[in-house]
Amino acid sequence: MPFVKCSVGGCSRRLQPSVKVDPRDRDTWLYPECEACGRTACHEHVSWDGDRVVCDRCREPDRKLLDLGLLLT
Repeated sequence: MPFVKCSVGGCSRRLQPSVKVDPRDRDTWLYPECEACGRTACHEHVSWDGDRVVCDRCREPDRKLLDLGLLLT
């Protein structure tokens, strides 16, 4: 079974399971993940937002389009 890695911003850190329901069955291991998008994230890229765990990708403000001052007619 391949390693579970962080999926935020090109980070390739291997994740440690937070809970091992059945230590012999790797399919039952639970890894830390963002509650907004559901992707796995390491402890460096996760923070608490109120009562939720949110990754850096979801915590960034909405990316706006660059205003070039062009008018479309």
